[in-house]
Amino acid sequence: MSRIDFMRTFLKVVEKGSLKAAAKELSMSVSSVSFQINSLEEFYGARLLNRKVTGVTLTEEGIIAMKNMESILGSIEDAKKLIANLREDKVTIASGMVGLNIVFHLQSLLKAKYPALEVDVLLRGAHECTKLLKRGEVDFAIVGDLSDDVEPEKFKIDLLGKDWLVLITPVNHPLVNKKEVKLEDVLKYPLISLTDDYGINTSIKKALKKSGYDSVKPSIVVGDFFSKLNSVSSNLGIAITSMIAAAKAHEVGLVKMKPIEDLVDERDIYLVTSYLSSECKRMREYYSFILDNAKRMLSNYYKKYLLIH
Repeated sequence: MSRIDFMRTFLKVVEKGSLKAAAKELSMSVSSVSFQINSLEEFYGARLLNRKVTGVTLTEEGIIAMKNMESILGSIEDAKKLIANLREDKVTIASGMVGLNIVFHLQSLLKAKYPALEVDVLLRGAHECTKLLKRGEVDFAIVGDLSDDVEPEKFKIDLLGKDWLVLITPVNHPLVNKKEVKLEDVLKYPLISLTDDYGINTSIKKALKKSGYDSVKPSIVVGDFFSKLNSVSSNLGIAITSMIAAAKAHEVGLVKMKPIEDLVDERDIYLVTSYLSSECKRMREYYSFILDNAKRMLSNYYKKYLLIH
């Protein structure tokens, strides 16, 4: 079986483009680097690198082997992070904006149920949440849109509930008193949007396309949900967003929420973890606890705000 450190050496050679440069960074001799590359080529049964005076390039077989090595090393790092978290009795929940109003309640409930457990929360865009999950940097993620690179065979994905896309406006906006708001009404005003790191952006684009609007360009793009709310409340424009995320701001009078009659507006909310994590009994227990309580909290939101819909 090939040694893991040989694979790291190979990836460094590919990164640097030469054996000499890789040897210098790794504080190894060129002959040692060459020996490790030769060992890997023997292991894979193919020439992996084209070696020239000017440097090295990957062969077709080398590209396949490199992806395999990256996968192996990534899985090892994921396992090490999970084991470290288990040793420390620590979990991290990443949440997109759809989980904004429930994730800190979940944190408190977990702490009450498991006093020795350290619970961290990260608020990010949904796509960034799944990237963190894939890198093993968080244990669980609450998201309103799954990116295409979330492989079902590697991740446990459970439906938490539903969310709806709604219009948010300043409290004194002309659309507030309009009985029925349609997309043509919305598009008459400056639209405020988040960056593409946020799953809500993907959901909005999909919904607009299904509703017959292929290309809608925002007037203002902001970097986080709170800036989006503030921009709307400051009369800089209006926005399409998550009903669940905007519910509190509507409740306290910061913005007004309204349905858009001809928008295909329903979307799913998911709880996600890796199957590697769910191999651990404790992690399965935490996951089930989060799943049950998140479903209950979201159900309460539906009962309170569904009249808007």
